[in-house]
Amino acid sequence: MDKLEFAEGLGKKIIKDQHQFFDTEDSEDLEHITTIKRIIVSISDYLSTEGVSEDKINDLAENLRELARQLYLDSCIKNRDEDEDKDVVTEESEVWFDYIYENEKYPR
Repeated sequence: MDKLEFAEGLGKKIIKDQHQFFDTEDSEDLEHITTIKRIIVSISDYLSTEGVSEDKINDLAENLRELARQLYLDSCIKNRDEDEDKDVVTEESEVWFDYIYENEKYPR
């Protein structure tokens, strides 16, 4: 197994475990999403020091981000109030996740 495959497998495991903790605890979105970002950035930085190409690192980072985003969206849908529309919750949650991931703060 090469370093990229190992990093991907380990990254997915860490993200899934982090999400499972987030989903069962009363934690804040900001803390959860920025922690996920730090995990992905750390994996990317490590691979960069190991000589993995930037394109492969960017692809892996995007795949890990999409995994984290989908887990977050699934959780938001699962935990929505029964009177909330699934499509509205999905759309709002996507915007929320992306904003926090990029800016590391809540939208105003």
